[in-house]
Amino acid sequence: MKQDLTIPHGALDGIEAFLRVAERRSFSAAASDLGVSPSAISQTIKGLEARVGAPLFMRTTRSVGLTQAGEMFFERAAPAYSGLAEAYEAARNLGNRPAGRLRINLMRGAIQPLFEPIIAGFCDTYPEIELEIYADDALSDLNAGGFDAGVRMGESLEADMVAVRLSGAFRFVAVAAPAYLERYGMPQRPEELRTHRCVRMRLSSGAMLPWTFVDGNREFDVPVTGPVIVNDFAGIMVAVRSGIAMGMVAEPVVHEHIERGDLKLVLGDFAPSSAGLFLYYPSRKQVMPKLRAFIDYAREYLPDDLI
Repeated sequence: MKQDLTIPHGALDGIEAFLRVAERRSFSAAASDLGVSPSAISQTIKGLEARVGAPLFMRTTRSVGLTQAGEMFFERAAPAYSGLAEAYEAARNLGNRPAGRLRINLMRGAIQPLFEPIIAGFCDTYPEIELEIYADDALSDLNAGGFDAGVRMGESLEADMVAVRLSGAFRFVAVAAPAYLERYGMPQRPEELRTHRCVRMRLSSGAMLPWTFVDGNREFDVPVTGPVIVNDFAGIMVAVRSGIAMGMVAEPVVHEHIERGDLKLVLGDFAPSSAGLFLYYPSRKQVMPKLRAFIDYAREYLPDDLI
């Protein structure tokens, strides 16, 4: 049978006063320690004894002692109260300085460009913070997952989230290796991709990431097929650079490859734009110091051309 550990309302009232009187063996000394009057301490203890249903102290004009019930109560209440005090102090300390475990949920493609520039410096600057990174392409419920914050594209965030910009806006572009284009040709319109070999990316939800394009004010998806399916952007780059298929990635990721001629921009006039990367977290009146420290550090030290 499951034990009922529910504490009645108000049952903890007077515990501190009881413990202080038991330790000091004096109502007046306990009152002085707690900054209240002896009569207030006496009334508090009377209320506690009434709730317990037994006298806890033996009082004379010369001394104060514990009854048998008081001794039993003290033996159990003292370590429990100490544990509560330690828990309170631990939580209070986390609220006063950057410390503890900081759990961040972010899309897979953001791990390398976001954390490589800052992770060493951040961990050295805040040695009391344990940084936990969880890669997940789904838009996870931060509270349900126990995360302090997440990183996603700005257009995917809910309106009730606090959002902190980490990058500027950028385009998603189709790219291909010169060898691929020599073999299969350069498409002139997005609809031609139906007959091309394209790398597809499967999201955590099981769905395929669509290939989206724009033509004037019109935004549309093109169904694509190809020989490779991956679950992160690094996999797309491997497949594209091998020349077996085209891929769609964030433009800053492939900018240098395009400049060197390793890859060619495909259908650049139809490339859609993203609002950029944002760190987001639930709206709260008080942001924990560990998260505030990460936000401030990231905004100061992340490069301007992030992702």
